[in-house]
Amino acid sequence: MSESKQPAVTIKKWVWRALFTSTMIPLLLVETALVAVYFVSNDEIRDANLNYLQSQSSSELNLAMLREAKSLSQQLEHVQNLSRGLGAQAGELAMGDTGTGVAAHEVARHASQPSGVWASQQTADNQGSGFYPALPGLEQDISMALRMTAVDPIMRSVVYSHSAVVQSFVTMADCYVRLFPYVDLASLVPANHDCRDFSFFYLAAPEANPSRNTIWTDIYEDPAGNGWMTSAVSPFYSEQGEFLGVAGVDMTLDVIVNQVLAMELPWQGFAMLFDADGRSLAVPRAGEQLLSLLPLDIPDAYDLQEEDVIRPAQLALKGHDVFKRLAPRILEQRRGLESVNVAGAPYKVAWERLPGNGWIMLSMVEESAVFFRTAEIGRNFQLVGMALVGGLILFYFTFFILMSWRTHHISRRLSVPLAELRERLHRIGMGADVESAGGSGIVELDDANATAEEMYQRLRQTQKELQSSERRLLDSLEASGDSLWEMDIPERIVRIHPNLWKMLGASGHEPLAMREMDFDRLIHPDDLEQVHVLRHQVINTYGESCECQYRMRAPQEEDLQQIEAMGMNEAGMDAEAGKAGDNSLQQRSLMADADADGVLEGDERELDEQERGEKEDGAREGATQWVLLSSRGRVVSWDAEGNALKAAGMHIRIR
Repeated sequence: MSESKQPAVTIKKWVWRALFTSTMIPLLLVETALVAVYFVSNDEIRDANLNYLQSQSSSELNLAMLREAKSLSQQLEHVQNLSRGLGAQAGELAMGDTGTGVAAHEVARHASQPSGVWASQQTADNQGSGFYPALPGLEQDISMALRMTAVDPIMRSVVYSHSAVVQSFVTMADCYVRLFPYVDLASLVPANHDCRDFSFFYLAAPEANPSRNTIWTDIYEDPAGNGWMTSAVSPFYSEQGEFLGVAGVDMTLDVIVNQVLAMELPWQGFAMLFDADGRSLAVPRAGEQLLSLLPLDIPDAYDLQEEDVIRPAQLALKGHDVFKRLAPRILEQRRGLESVNVAGAPYKVAWERLPGNGWIMLSMVEESAVFFRTAEIGRNFQLVGMALVGGLILFYFTFFILMSWRTHHISRRLSVPLAELRERLHRIGMGADVESAGGSGIVELDDANATAEEMYQRLRQTQKELQSSERRLLDSLEASGDSLWEMDIPERIVRIHPNLWKMLGASGHEPLAMREMDFDRLIHPDDLEQVHVLRHQVINTYGESCECQYRMRAPQEEDLQQIEAMGMNEAGMDAEAGKAGDNSLQQRSLMADADADGVLEGDERELDEQERGEKEDGAREGATQWVLLSSRGRVVSWDAEGNALKAAGMHIRIR
């Protein structure tokens, strides 16, 4: 089977392909694999780091929430302890002896008012205030009220012991009130003011608090004009178990809100405080804006209420859209961490339940702030990957330029010596002189140049030998009188040795090349057909020798003029187109067989008489003299398709 012919390529393209397939493709595959491994491992490492940092961020948020909740819980527990201590002291004073001495100045600053109330007046020694309302069915126990003035120093120490406490009070079962710091209750509170209608009393009373625990009230409006507040209230009893009253420590809502606002939460978060039922106790301004809450009105300090006014909940977990789904878990679990969406933005919500009163500390932080550092690390990883890809692109761009330059250099180093070698071979083929080639630095090219040089020297030697042989052949032909002929078959040009003209008795100045049709005019008309047959046989027998005999005459003056007019010269060149000279034969060959020479010698005697007869006939007729010739010839050159290009042969005169 014949192999498929591959398309020809230049050396530069071949070198480029070779370098690309042997260098670039493997390198590109390796680098692509490395980049892929980097990105895969980078994604894995980044995801692991992100998960770890997110876990750490969540833990940090929980720890911050736990820390702040514990701090607030400790403060609330301290206030509860103050309330319990105050209640214990108030119980001892209430159960004291009737004859217990009371300072004269205390007796002096308390008196009955026209409205029926018994109240104290303010003095410069920063004492507490007392107020005994005039309630139907209740008798005022003045001696007990005077004994309770001894609780003022204790209440003063309670208020001064903690910054969140704004006031402390003791309210007896018969609605006698002892309050610090001083407030002119007689002018602010109605004479029939009944404390049993307020949560700070009834929540701690036996009916609502049979376990006698310290309770925290809802946010209510202070009857004394201090605004919204909550109180830690502790009941106190006699040794016989008789309910004597309650002792309370008041914290205003502003103090709690400020306490919540003062909490240091990471990532610009904020905290909120809810009661055990999920109603807001303290919501900072940031929470109001984020959750679209309306601010509550601050009660007028001079607009006192005659009954308990509970502060409405600004936010209820169960009713708000943001926390509706999460509210059951917040109310049931002690602590937790979840995510909620507020206006399409994710927020982390962490909560912690205070152990003392069941209040819930809840913080909100935007996830983008929590994971900002995490996202920054992820972006840094991505930037490193993009820098790596950019570096690879720059590397390959530089490498392509370098490889292109290297390819050009290599191809020139190969193509230039090869072009020179081709030129030398062409000159050798044309028979021109060729100089020796210099060294190229490439062993194979130097070997090829050396082989071409050796071939050139051998061809020159062969040429010299052929020229010597040709001279000997020509000398032999001159001595024998025979003539050579050559024919350029495509151009139909015949080249003739000068001996032919001598055999025909011409002057010797006739052309050595002429067209086939001009040559045929010199042949006897009766022999022209067999000459054409000979030529046809020569062209179509592919190397076999053919022979025929025919008569020729020497060219006349008019023949030479016509040949000259057609542009044929003695060298066989076409003066107008140059085709005859280009296609003329460059070598002559003698195609005479040795056996044929013996046959011709036998035929000469038979034809001699015929020739003499013809000469006599020609002389008698006054016609042209004809010479009998024998011509042998065969094709000596073909093209790639097998078409005959050149034919050669010999003319022998038959005597």
